Parts: sequence; structure tokens; C-alpha cells
Amino acid sequence: MQMALRVLLAASLSYGATAKAVTTRVDDSGTIVSQSVVPMRWRQLVPGRGADNSVEASLRVALRLNLAPWLNKPIRLYMALAPAAGEPIYASWRTQGRLLPGALRSGGRELVFQGVPNAASLEETLELTLRTDGRALVSTQALQFYFEVDTP
Repeated sequence: MQMALRVLLAASLSYGATAKAVTTRVDDSGTIVSQSVVPMRWRQLVPGRGADNSVEASLRVALRLNLAPWLNKPIRLYMALAPAAGEPIYASWRTQGRLLPGALRSGGRELVFQGVPNAASLEETLELTLRTDGRALVSTQALQFYFEVDTP
């Protein structure tokens, strides 16, 4: 009898370990970006041999996320940046406190909220800084940020 109980317990534990979260894209159509084209500037005035060849830009984003489908349900909210052609793009941001500050690299995602949303929409202002290798930046590049929710 005890042996059967151990097998059942092991089976239920392995099922819980293999259950995956469901990932869903969040409607961010209410978001407003302060500038649609952002000029990049050299971090150092005279980049050169052994110097920092990074370029960077800053912009403000008035974020508005529709969280109505997850109202009063536990979620993990991530900000993601689609892969970029060429050199990686690095993004970092500060917030007003409703979301976590953080950083990510193109092709990645970062946790910005974990908890139970108590409103149908989440509004936040992000101060976003973008950085990449200026030697590889030869033309205008479109970046695609988006948000995803993982639910149990």
C-alpha cells in the first residue's frame, strides 16, 4: 500500500513539473511613443581604437496595456524586444514604479510585473535607453517591443 502511494505521488509531482505556463501577447495599442524616429548619438565624442564605439538614444514611452483578460488572476508580465538584424540592441528602462525597471537584449524578454492585476489597464511611463555598436549601424532600423503574459 505504501509503495503504490509513493508511485502516485511521484507521478503527480512530475506532472506539475512538466505543466507549462501559457504565453499570450498583450494588447498595447494604447501605447504612445514620444518619437517614432530616434537619432542615435556616439557615447564618446571621438570613438577610436580601443574606445567605446557605442551609440545610444533615449525616449519616453507612455505605456498602456490592456490586462482585462487577466483581471484578478495571477500573471507574470514580460517586456520583449524582437531580434534585430546585425548587432544586438540593448534596451534599459526606468519606470514610475508600477512596473519593474530593467534591461534586455534584442531577441530576449524581461519580467516587468508579477502579481494580480486589479485594473483592466495598466498605465506606466518608461524612460527607455537604447544602445548598440555604432560601427554596424548603417541605416534606419525598426525595433519591435511587445509585452507577453505568462499564466499558470
